[in-house]
Amino acid sequence: MGTCVVGLLRSFFYVTETTFQKNRLFFFRKRVWSRLQRAGIGQHLDRVQLRELSEAEIRRHQEAGPAVLTSKLRFVPKPNGLRPIVNMANVAGARMGLRDKKVQHLTGQLKTLFAVLNYERARRPQLLGASVLGLDDIHRAWRAFVLPLRARGPAPPLHFVKVDVTGAYDALPQDRLVEVVANVIRPHENTYCVRQCAVVQRAARGHVRKSFKRHVSTFADLQPYMRQFVAHLQATGPLRDAVVIEQSCSLNEAGSCLLELFLRLLRSHVIRIGGRSYVQCQGVPQGSILSTLLCSLCYGDMENKLFPEIQHDGLLLRLVDDFLLVTPHLARARAFLRTLVGGVPEYGCLANLRKTVVNFPVEDGARGGPAPLQLPAHCLFPWCGLLLDTRTLEVRCDYASYAQTSIRASLTFNQGFKPGSNMRRKLLAVLRLKCHGIFLDLQVNSLQAVFTNVYKIFLLQAYRFHACVLQLPFGQPVGRNPSFFLRLIADTASQALLPAAHLRVSPGMSLGAKGASGLFPSEAAEWLCLHAFLLKLARHRVTYRRLLGPLQAGRLRLCRRLPGATLAALEAAADPALTADFKTILD
Repeated sequence: MGTCVVGLLRSFFYVTETTFQKNRLFFFRKRVWSRLQRAGIGQHLDRVQLRELSEAEIRRHQEAGPAVLTSKLRFVPKPNGLRPIVNMANVAGARMGLRDKKVQHLTGQLKTLFAVLNYERARRPQLLGASVLGLDDIHRAWRAFVLPLRARGPAPPLHFVKVDVTGAYDALPQDRLVEVVANVIRPHENTYCVRQCAVVQRAARGHVRKSFKRHVSTFADLQPYMRQFVAHLQATGPLRDAVVIEQSCSLNEAGSCLLELFLRLLRSHVIRIGGRSYVQCQGVPQGSILSTLLCSLCYGDMENKLFPEIQHDGLLLRLVDDFLLVTPHLARARAFLRTLVGGVPEYGCLANLRKTVVNFPVEDGARGGPAPLQLPAHCLFPWCGLLLDTRTLEVRCDYASYAQTSIRASLTFNQGFKPGSNMRRKLLAVLRLKCHGIFLDLQVNSLQAVFTNVYKIFLLQAYRFHACVLQLPFGQPVGRNPSFFLRLIADTASQALLPAAHLRVSPGMSLGAKGASGLFPSEAAEWLCLHAFLLKLARHRVTYRRLLGPLQAGRLRLCRRLPGATLAALEAAADPALTADFKTILD
């Protein structure tokens, strides 16, 4: 039945995800999508430097060795256009059986190159400049900037600059990329040892988790025996209760061969667009595992050369192509903005003024077109899903991306065997991801800010809870097993503060202490959780009528146990005015 339905849909519609509606699928009539795709191809050819291949060149690519990757371009809708994504899964001119083997071989080479670049990145972090790879890196850098600044006394007024680069992947000059990668690999000096292994670990509830990894070293730090290698993995990572199986070990991956592979991937990579074949003459295609790392390395090289002094009493961060500068020097902030708005053609870096944000007056000479968005000097400054208080330097989560979206579109779980257990596992896994230490750090954030952060996390979790309940199979209403859902809500409260357990804070500043003691006792987390769930579930009384009474009784019991000052702070954190951004969520 499922095969029949999928075939029927495929006959009449083009089905795709988008960049702005989470996992929700959109169905376009094929006639409509064909028109959109033609417009997208035209815009892409205008924006990206592509050279069309003649039939003779295509034959040469097919007959030449070594094999050449070919990719198909597809488009993903975004709010103001189409985003081109490259699917790298083919080899020019190969027959089906041979093609699969060649694709597998080339994919293996690509993963080896990626592993080597990551090894050098970890060994020489200065190669990445101001690049951060996620919230953990942002938290470390922000904490290292904020704590010494506060220790020196009252912080001076700080100037914030957020810059997004126009078409970052498509604008990277290939000659510069080759220079940067050659500097990383040092082809005439380095030979790498690449060990491929499988790791089998015990997961929750008796399940087994398998992962396949490449570990890179040079002869200087090679662990030749498996006993040494596994001991090294245990000393440098969280490897516990696992079986490590060595699958292969290459001791002679020459840097020159890796650079040659990179040149072939960069300059001989064939892209199929609308029945025609092209070679990209500038930039790197989105969709490759190398794309993000190459972008970070290229901009890191630019930062090291153009802004070597900017980190001395300020902070420069960059998540791929999103820059953030925080500095007490207005002249330095304006110079940084002027440089990126004017463009750095050697690195293909040009600011997108429509996505550029500052918190100070911008001089006319820095504009050169649409003006950057100018926020007040004291504001919540948005950057990469965070809101940064420009005066107190506290960190909040930015929920703007959830506006006009359905939570059901962002959260799915297996509704087949044991749907309730799958729902519970999914909700708690998402909660652990969202309760990041950057929002719970009592040395970076005030206690009131942490209360507010935790309350918003719980409120969004209540929206997710409702979205999952709506997806449960028929015949499993909440009223049939209220104890299961009440236990899930209780576990939500207890799990939220676990990510902050490792944070080093002063005595008396711990999170989650029992007995309603301390600045943020576990009872405070329970109160915030129950209040958030009551706010959401009370809007759907028919569905949750058997949960509302126990939740209200639990909140009343906590009110009697918590000190008056703590309770007043919790009620302030749950002020409806602070959660106005949740009103635009569709579920």
